[in-house]
Amino acid sequence: MAREFIMPRRIITGAGALEAAAPELGRMGKKALIVTGKVMVKIGNCAKVEAVLKSQGVDCSVYSEIIGEPTDVMIENGLKQYKADGCDFLVAIGGGSPIDSMKAIGALVENGGSICDFYG
Repeated sequence: MAREFIMPRRIITGAGALEAAAPELGRMGKKALIVTGKVMVKIGNCAKVEAVLKSQGVDCSVYSEIIGEPTDVMIENGLKQYKADGCDFLVAIGGGSPIDSMKAIGALVENGGSICDFYG
């Protein structure tokens, strides 16, 4: 069965990326789910993103359970938190696993089903 994979519209990286992204984040919605791992919380990077979101009038919830390669359980739990906390957009902090997890959660928000439906 054919599937379509759509990349995010924008990825901002490098020095000053958070500050450059602030206005865009403020236009994305009213409440973000930040998808990350515990290390990003521990070293304070998550708090920096939370502060920028707050400065733009955006509330947030933090899902910091991404450890290693994302599993179906991590994705399903992230989706549950997204819905339970009334989020309307996603932000990833960290490396490939949080970014991949954010994309998978977003796919389920838009398409429904289970992440297992998308395994190829």
